[in-house]
Amino acid sequence: MATSEDLALFRAERDVLAFLGLLSSLYLRFDPPISSTTVKQPQPTHYHGLNVHAMMIDNSDGEILALEQNRIHSMQSPVEHGEQRTLRVAIARIGEKRPRRSATTVEEYYRSQLFYGEGAREIDFLNKGATIYTTLEPCPMCATTILVCRVKRTVFLLKDHTFGGAWLTIKKSFYDKYSLTYGQIDLSALKSPIIDRARTINAAIQQKVEALHEQGIPDTLFFDHFYPELQSAFQLLCGLGIDDLATKGNQKTMNARTLGDLKRMCNIATPN
Repeated sequence: MATSEDLALFRAERDVLAFLGLLSSLYLRFDPPISSTTVKQPQPTHYHGLNVHAMMIDNSDGEILALEQNRIHSMQSPVEHGEQRTLRVAIARIGEKRPRRSATTVEEYYRSQLFYGEGAREIDFLNKGATIYTTLEPCPMCATTILVCRVKRTVFLLKDHTFGGAWLTIKKSFYDKYSLTYGQIDLSALKSPIIDRARTINAAIQQKVEALHEQGIPDTLFFDHFYPELQSAFQLLCGLGIDDLATKGNQKTMNARTLGDLKRMCNIATPN
């Protein structure tokens, strides 16, 4: 039976892999800001969309169900946020992987089986349902959609001081009976070679965040300024192998699945 220390390591290692995967995705698909002259004060825009990405992991086996980016500019649509795109792709994948049975209504399916599972123990948030990871705290639209989908666990890398915080209010008002959790990634509790190196990258990002706040840069544009840190995360992910994982047994098997999926999605070669 897994101890509390085992579960804490499992969570931390999975979160670190998601952290590296999101930053690597941002690095590989980085969208340089473009100055716009269509408004009185030039505002940065992008070709595809904001540098905000999201990922969904199946908690039952570690599979990455989706890894998508914000595409509001290329698709000329305000709803093409990274979270919305990730949820749509993940819904399609779960439909293939664990299709709804004919005796189950659609409502029952997404309320109890899609990305959700009953239970409020620490292990339940790691082994049941799914986790959505986002580079930036979800806006009200995405927070609502995540709750409608009953995503078991939501983790974000950076707070959004302008558009964040809606998840907590909406959860309390409309979804309080569901065992769901939400919060900023925490890499401070445990140590392993992978976690230590990722913590260094995260610390550099957090230090830049403070300076960007002082300059009045909107939270939604923070990742425009983190290219060196994104590159460091990608290089770290490229060098990781299964033997670098500190977890054991089935937990290591699941995290190895996550690592393998990330490398495939980021087109990183793995040893035979």
